[in-house]
Amino acid sequence: MSHAPDLAGGNVQQKRKILSGGEYTRICQFINGYHGLPIDCEFELRNRFFKDVEPMALTCILQSELFNRSRGQHWKQDQRGKKLLKIYEEQKNLYDNALLIRMSCVEGLNPVALCRMLLQEKYKVRHRSHISRFLKHPHLIDDPKLAANVQQCMISDNQEGSITDLRRRIIGEEYELKLKTLATEAGIHFYDEHDLRRMGYDKTPDIKMILPFLYRGSVINWIESKANFGDTKGHKFNIQQQLHSYCNRFGPGIIIYWFGYHEETPSLPDNSIGITVLADFPAKDDLVFMQLAQGDYSTETSERKEETSQLLGESREAECLAKELKKPS
Repeated sequence: MSHAPDLAGGNVQQKRKILSGGEYTRICQFINGYHGLPIDCEFELRNRFFKDVEPMALTCILQSELFNRSRGQHWKQDQRGKKLLKIYEEQKNLYDNALLIRMSCVEGLNPVALCRMLLQEKYKVRHRSHISRFLKHPHLIDDPKLAANVQQCMISDNQEGSITDLRRRIIGEEYELKLKTLATEAGIHFYDEHDLRRMGYDKTPDIKMILPFLYRGSVINWIESKANFGDTKGHKFNIQQQLHSYCNRFGPGIIIYWFGYHEETPSLPDNSIGITVLADFPAKDDLVFMQLAQGDYSTETSERKEETSQLLGESREAECLAKELKKPS
């Protein structure tokens, strides 16, 4: 494992980003066997059991596993709402503002997901936007104790809610900016998403090369940034939703999973359409740029000058002829 020098002159052990199948399975087993809040599970993963793994990789794997679990239990939500509301009403005077947090641990639910079910049942509201308004502004809930419990859930949930959504959006934008900065420093000229949309494209990569370059012998036309961990299932979903259309429209390209990937992800057969998987921006030594030879450039410049002079001459002749025609006979 490589070491990087720190500011004090010592060595800091670099966290591993590329995980073997066995280690990835052990992480998932720990998550699925954990009884408690996701935020506590994340702390245990990062600080006790997998300390040599990139922390954000663990966060992303936790998010993916809990999302898949919640999708499998979605059909039970209507039934659970009645049960959760009944438990809350029976015990709300026995505990402080952490009753819903305790219930989340017992029920194996994210705190915000539990709040959503309970509020839907209490207020008989089915529109997600109305429930989201209660979650974002708990003071609108007419039951002060319930409002305090919901507020506590919002700040204790690292998987759902407005705070979590904001954090993920900021991280995503941070790494898109990092991609553009590194590409500029490497001497790459590119269009970004805003440029491509102005040109009429709908599905756009984060950057599209103005002039393609070679990465280890492969032509690269675009780079997509993902502030995420690239497991095989998620990567196949990204190919289906985005990368396949990029390859069809622009040709081969690179996807960067900044927090690492499963060791099998780069070798999936699905990548054969022209997808290269990386965990960081490509090293400058691996990039080859197209360059015009000086002689070709000089010849091209001379030809352009001659063509421009010829056009200017024709323009002047036309202008003189027009003046002659305008003179009175």
